[in-house]
Amino acid sequence: MEIKYIGEQLIWGHLGNGFIFTAFISALFASILYLTGTLKEQHAGWTHPLARKFLYLHSLSGFGIFFLLLFLIYNHRFEYYYVWQHSNLSMPMHYILACIWEGQEGSFLLWMLWHSVIALFISRRNRNWEGPVVGIIMLVQVFLGSMLLGVYVFDYKIGSNPFTLLRLNDQFANLPFVRMPDYLSRIEDGRGLNPLLQNYWMVIHPPTLFLGFAATVVPFAFAMGGLMKKNITEWVRPALPYTFFAIMILGAGILMGAAWAYEALSFGGFWAWDPVENASLVPWLTLVGAGHVMLIFIKRERALISTYILSIISFLLVLYSTFLTRSGILGETSVHAFTDLGMSGQLIFYMLFFVFLAATLLIINWKKIPKEHSDDSINSREFWMFIGMLVLCISAIQITFTTSIPVINKIFDVKLAPPVDVKEHFNSWQLPIAVIIALLMAVGQFFKYKNSDTKQVFKKLILSISLTIIITIVLTLLLKFKSVHFILLLFASLLSIIANADYFFRVLHGKFSFSGAS
Repeated sequence: MEIKYIGEQLIWGHLGNGFIFTAFISALFASILYLTGTLKEQHAGWTHPLARKFLYLHSLSGFGIFFLLLFLIYNHRFEYYYVWQHSNLSMPMHYILACIWEGQEGSFLLWMLWHSVIALFISRRNRNWEGPVVGIIMLVQVFLGSMLLGVYVFDYKIGSNPFTLLRLNDQFANLPFVRMPDYLSRIEDGRGLNPLLQNYWMVIHPPTLFLGFAATVVPFAFAMGGLMKKNITEWVRPALPYTFFAIMILGAGILMGAAWAYEALSFGGFWAWDPVENASLVPWLTLVGAGHVMLIFIKRERALISTYILSIISFLLVLYSTFLTRSGILGETSVHAFTDLGMSGQLIFYMLFFVFLAATLLIINWKKIPKEHSDDSINSREFWMFIGMLVLCISAIQITFTTSIPVINKIFDVKLAPPVDVKEHFNSWQLPIAVIIALLMAVGQFFKYKNSDTKQVFKKLILSISLTIIITIVLTLLLKFKSVHFILLLFASLLSIIANADYFFRVLHGKFSFSGAS
């Protein structure tokens, strides 16, 4: 007999599922129409306006999911598993809001919403690039939307639905109490937000971090758009401000997470080299490299291949970090990773699809990408910017390899041992790299593009170097530093700050419009 449950409000679940399905389908149609108009420009006159309507529908549906979930959590509708799992009756409003992105489903939703906002902005701001760029973003939305479907296709579950009923969840489906018509009256409270997450950082850190993750898709989409439209070089300039926006926001999100870990989560330090911390840092490192080689290309029309590769790999590394943190593969090495919700195969397909797409478009257009013969002088600004990019990439490779040891062991059936002392292992590699980066930040701006007089550069730096030596000696004695690495890092950091301040006041004469780098 079918049980007639008392007190359940199923209408909200049906509405939520409708929003999810609409968001998924509209993203699919928008991506098809945008990309069709990009590849066949004669059709763009009708495909792009129609695609824009699907973009609006997708965005409305995504925000519909968000506000409906907020409504259910606010009203303590514990018949829905996600509401019961992440909220309780005693939460203040700011934690009720944070409940939405505590779980995997909510964090995917947050990521989707930021993509929608970015796509809407580009559709108004960059009409010449709307087709390929928003088309790629909508293609990404198809995959993110699939993470919320929670449907079975030939016994394979696609996604996890935040509107699943408590009594239908695998954890509760076979328990006797959910067969009682009045089971809702027996649920006194929800499980609630993890006590470690009841912190103001939980309210502001995830939205900032996921905006940073979302923004990495823009340089990737511009690069893909340039290859699709055969505008091999024109995409770099419009992509540049979005790239530095992503650097700024993702960097801020990472710093927030590090501060939170130090303050409340007992990771063991401001930056404890936890795998989840590393997974967000590595795409930022390569994105910083991408931003700087973009500048080199705009100024000197060099390093276009590096610009393509770093713009592409920064987004792909975000997908890889998503796989690492959500597949359960880091469960034994990180206190921060999500548990596996059975989406590992989906995440791998998601990542491999965009790897294949990027590789295919690069191979097809490889001969069209200008290959310059480098004659950069060692005395030029672009040479040292390029060296800085290489150092950042070395940093990213080392962090990625060590963090990926559980993945390597699983794929190749080997037993590589992770480092015993994680912090000591990473610091032994990354402290020297940090010193080099700080020194490059200090001296790089004093070089001119093309060529510089080395003696003049040194003359401009002599005051900063002298001040830095004096302050370093004083602080080393006061702080009783004995580690050579720490002393070198202190010197390089101080030189970076003092030299940039000197460049701002003495060379730029305090002109803010030219002082972005300093």
